[in-house]
Formats: sequence, structure tokens, C-alpha cells
Amino acid sequence: MKARVILAFRYLAIFYMIFLTLLLWLPDPRVLVFGWEPSDDVGGYMHLLTFLVLGFLFELDRRGFSFEFLGLLLLCYAVLTEVGQIFSPSREFDLQDMIQNFAGIIVGLEIGNIMKNIYKFTAKSP
Repeated sequence: MKARVILAFRYLAIFYMIFLTLLLWLPDPRVLVFGWEPSDDVGGYMHLLTFLVLGFLFELDRRGFSFEFLGLLLLCYAVLTEVGQIFSPSREFDLQDMIQNFAGIIVGLEIGNIMKNIYKFTAKSP
């Protein structure tokens, strides 16, 4: 049963990363679907929240990597997604978004690490 939960977290983390990449490189879905753009105070916290979830999911699935190495990989991913927005006509690079990406990853990794320690949950390769 535990192996299935770990496998589910692994697939969820990979799916979420693909979904997040599409969200960050394609036009804002709220503009496409609803025709409105959120104000900066609402839109800014979305980066923090989405990358917090990313860090949390990958920390729960961490196996064979050190905490620091996984954090470095996710921070590189955050930089690549933000720099990749330069080449998207509907997106733009924003340093504040990158800072929120970093903060979300760090907080998500820490929350995941605390949860694993509380529940003695370790991800091992099946």
C-alpha cells in the first residue's frame, strides 16, 4: 500500500511540473477563458503558491537525492521557466515572480520535509 502512495506522489509531481510549465509559458488562462487579467496583488501570490505545491510534492517523492540537491534542481527549474517567458509573446520576465518562485520552493520543501519527519514517510524506489 505504501509503495502505491509513493508511486502516486511521483506521478502527481511529474504531472504537476508539466502542467506548471504549460501555465507559465502559455498565455494566462484567465485571460483566454474569462477575458480578464488579475491585478498584480492577486497574480503575484499565485507564483508563491504554485511553486510551494511543486516543492512539497517533490520533497514527498525525494529518493536518492539530498535535500539540498533537490532544492537546487527546483530553483534551476524556476529560473528556466521564468527566463523562458522572455521568448513567449504573451509572457514577460519578472524578477518579483522569480523571487516568489524561490520562496515557494523553499517553503514547500521545508513543509514536505516536516511532514515526512512527522509521519515517518520516506520515498524509496519500488
